[in-house]
Order: sequence, then structure tokens, then C-alpha cells
Amino acid sequence: MAGLLAERQERGLVDAINSGFGKNGAKPFTLVGANGVRITNVISAEKFEGRSSAGTEPYTDVIISTKTKKINVSNKGESAPSIAGGGLAGLELAVPGLTKLFLEAALKEYKSKGFKAGMSGLPDMYGKVSDSLKETIVVGNEKMGGPIHYMYIGPMDVKFTFSNGVLRVNGNFYEAKKYAKDNDLYLRLRKRREDQPFEPTKKDSKNLPLILGRSPSRGDSGRRIVTAKKPPRNALTVEF
Repeated sequence: MAGLLAERQERGLVDAINSGFGKNGAKPFTLVGANGVRITNVISAEKFEGRSSAGTEPYTDVIISTKTKKINVSNKGESAPSIAGGGLAGLELAVPGLTKLFLEAALKEYKSKGFKAGMSGLPDMYGKVSDSLKETIVVGNEKMGGPIHYMYIGPMDVKFTFSNGVLRVNGNFYEAKKYAKDNDLYLRLRKRREDQPFEPTKKDSKNLPLILGRSPSRGDSGRRIVTAKKPPRNALTVEF
């Protein structure tokens, strides 16, 4: 999760955990999310710094150390969080060829809906990921700066209380594998700028359908590919 708000949440969680260790007299403690999920024998936390080994935005944001292992955490905000990070590059590392199938299906669907070259204001497109691939995408792998063990979804301002060896935070922890099993996962094609024109014939540097051309107001070109738990009501969806 990129940006200043993300940085605030990540550092807030790290500071809360490290404060808990200090308040507990340098003894391991239990970390509890607002949803009751518990992580035991916690000692410390640190931010994952830099990029993934593949050069993409890493899946892991915070590393929690316990007495016996390290736990990778992906931080998310509460407002329509992207369930898996890394964008198109990250998705290609997880499931090579998946985004190509999605983009080709999305392009075909836009055409079938009557969108013509040069038109702006294209709606976002969503495509449901098959159940067999959800865990692979949500958990990620080492090349992507993962795999992650938990997602932390909560307010940007991390608040906590500490009592009797238990640190409680105001965000929810979700075990990544269980989250993937219990929820649907969609790819979402979204605009960078509202005035980007429809480009049905152009390709990007990876020879994938560009779909969205250069914004006349800001110069941004191309589309973003993110993930979501579900599309909004009446959203454009496509099978791929």
C-alpha cells in the first residue's frame, strides 16, 4: 500500500508493537486485532524497506518477529482496499499470463458495449479470479516481496492499548490463506485520469492491450490493474 497515508499506518503499527514489548518489561506478548485474531509471543516489528527482488512494490509492509518466526504483514486501508499488491507486474509474477487474458477480455467487452476510439470516461472493468488461483495471488511469493502471512486492514491512525501482556490494536488481522479461501477475488481495470481516451488498437511496452490512451490534461497513459474483493453494484464485469 503506497503513499503517505500507508506510511503512517505502517509506522504506526510498528511503533505500537515495539512499544508493547517495552511496556511488557522486554517479555514476549500477545498481539490482538480488533476482530479478535491473536498473534502470540511477539517481540518486535520493523518496516519492510525497499522494493521486492523483482523490482516491484513489495507485498510485505511490516515484519513482525516472534520468539520462533518472522511474520510478513500486508497493510491495507479500510476504503476499498486492493487485496493484493504489486499491480500488473506483481500479478505477472504470481500467475504469468493472467493479466493478458483479463485485458484481452476487457477490451472485447468494451467494444461490445459500443465504446469507440477516442471516447473518454470508460467505466472500470472487473473480472473474477478462479478459486484455484486466489491463494497464489493473495499470499504472493518471495520474488514479490512475500509471501505474506497476514493482512492488517484498519484505520490509517493506529491506536493501541496494552494490559496484562496483551497489545490490542484498532485494525483487523486476517490470515492470508484463510482470507483467500473465504473471499472472492477480482481483477479491476481502472483509469489513471478521467479524461483518458479509449485506445482499442494500441499495445503497451509488454505488448498487452493499452486500452486507455494519454490524458490530454495530465499526460498519464495506460491503465492500472488492481485487485478487489467484489465489484460495486452494476459494475462492468467480464469472464476470462
